[in-house]
Amino acid sequence: MRNIFVIAALIVVGCSTSDKPTDLPSLYPCTVTITQNNSPLAEAMVEFVPVDSSNAKYRAASITDENGKVSMKTYGFPGVPIGKYKVVVSKNIQDDLVYAYNPSTEQKEIVSFKKYQMVDPQYSSAETTPHEIEITDKKRKEQYVFDVGKTVKILISSP
Repeated sequence: MRNIFVIAALIVVGCSTSDKPTDLPSLYPCTVTITQNNSPLAEAMVEFVPVDSSNAKYRAASITDENGKVSMKTYGFPGVPIGKYKVVVSKNIQDDLVYAYNPSTEQKEIVSFKKYQMVDPQYSSAETTPHEIEITDKKRKEQYVFDVGKTVKILISSP
């Protein structure tokens, strides 16, 4: 599971260079809002997974702000290539933290925690999410809002 977040972070951040890949198609602005139980979902990873396998190389990903809004990026550049995408949403938290005093640093340190998935698993997979979006070269004024159902708290890992 950790590898997924590393890959997602690389997708969001992009390469360390400011040069776009030469084969990157034109990107079109796309902002969506993610809600959970009709309330904004902050700090969620949103990924657009291409439906068309010929476009599979160009996944867009970003993280929602405190209002559940996210401006999608591809390889760290604003926008998304033209195409149809599955909208995948995930959010994990660390909770049930256990602290211990470290005498060498003279500070409390986390010694144990549990990781929880906070979004229904159906929305965290391209195979099961019901949400889709189509990006075109036409400017749209419509707002895209995707709700990921009721809040869940599913244990992913524990010490």
